[in-house]
Amino acid sequence: MKEILANPWLSGGVVLVTQIIFLYFRTLNVMYTAERKLWPSILTGNAIGIAWLVSIAIGAKAIIELQWQPILGHIIGGSLGVYWGFKTKSKKEK
Repeated sequence: MKEILANPWLSGGVVLVTQIIFLYFRTLNVMYTAERKLWPSILTGNAIGIAWLVSIAIGAKAIIELQWQPILGHIIGGSLGVYWGFKTKSKKEK
């Protein structure tokens, strides 16, 4: 973990991936919860929690040290995660 935190480019990549995972599953979680599907809601909730913990651990350090790479990874990863979450759910509804 120290190597990831020490390298802003590596940190940015990890935050990018964890934000995609976080927002993808969060988008699905909201939809499953609205549909009152218990097990999919629980499973997506667990994925949200793990991704959030990793992302926030790296992201907080990036904000304090003003590292722009993890911040940019956060923004791009979040946008992609929501997009793919909606696309996945839309395909399942058809």
